[in-house]
Amino acid sequence: MFYTDLKPNQAYLILDDKTRYYFTGLQSSAGHLFLTSKGKTLYIDSRYYYHANEVLAGKVDVKLLKTTDAVFKEVLSSGIDELFIDYSLVTVSEYIKLLTYGFKVLDGQTVLQQTMSVKTEDELKCIQKACDIAFEAFTKTLPFIKTGVTESYVKSVLEDFMRKGGASGTSFDTIVAFGKNAGVPHHETSDAILQDNECVLMDFGCVYKNYCSDITRTMFNGTPDKKFLDAYNAVLKANILAEDNIYHGILGIDADKISRDYLESVGLAGYFTHSLGHGIGLNVHEAPTLSPKSINTLLNNMVFSIEPGVYFDGEFGIRIEDTVVLIDGKVQKMFNDDKNLIIL
Repeated sequence: MFYTDLKPNQAYLILDDKTRYYFTGLQSSAGHLFLTSKGKTLYIDSRYYYHANEVLAGKVDVKLLKTTDAVFKEVLSSGIDELFIDYSLVTVSEYIKLLTYGFKVLDGQTVLQQTMSVKTEDELKCIQKACDIAFEAFTKTLPFIKTGVTESYVKSVLEDFMRKGGASGTSFDTIVAFGKNAGVPHHETSDAILQDNECVLMDFGCVYKNYCSDITRTMFNGTPDKKFLDAYNAVLKANILAEDNIYHGILGIDADKISRDYLESVGLAGYFTHSLGHGIGLNVHEAPTLSPKSINTLLNNMVFSIEPGVYFDGEFGIRIEDTVVLIDGKVQKMFNDDKNLIIL
């Protein structure tokens, strides 16, 4: 691991729950994890202390956290005075407090995020299972989507099926959007009623053993017109082009460009208003990013979304999103449907 190369006076300090879980395998709502050249030390309060000692024996040095002041004084007395932290996950007050203790604080965000973005086989199995649960729930929900139902009803049916399938929860707040509501990329699911000849956009995912899935499908309740069909087929082609042409070593900006250039060629780039994708793991949004500004390099065993979309304000929106993984240099889909338009 990267931290074994640290100098004796350096450590990575992990304060957020999910990164702490990544390095320990222990779920907890609080704790101070230090990664040093000698290994891992976890300061944790009495709620978790005895359990942590039991499950982490031989892997992590577990110490009882009495007060934060005592922790940092002990760390300083051990000779560690430089701390790497993830700037994107630490609050300003936490940062300032570290400075007041006398630590030199450095940004470890890139190293931490890069490490977590390349998944192990066990992580990939959990993400695949989360994808399987989400997709099975989606197929079971389809018969419930009919004229007269509300967005919130469809959301509740879908989430119930995901939990019954083994999910511990949702990856994020499920989006169900009918008709013109689908023209808002992050529409807040409402009590809007599904009418004849409206699209249905569903963006959802679930959590299995702490790992997330993410999928979006757009369907049509009735008979779509030419504008909708042309737009749907364009988004689908943009999705498939990205899947076929993203490879190990490509930059996020160039991955995004594959779909964006195609949509531009058919006059729809102006309606594609978000990035092509994002990393998926313990967090539903993490490194790497696939965007017009991303300099992330996509590597084997990275899991991320491919989600081109177009949005026509006041009319409809279309997004087709898959969770995918790079294996042997190529994109491997974690959902296996053909993604052709479903007519409800």
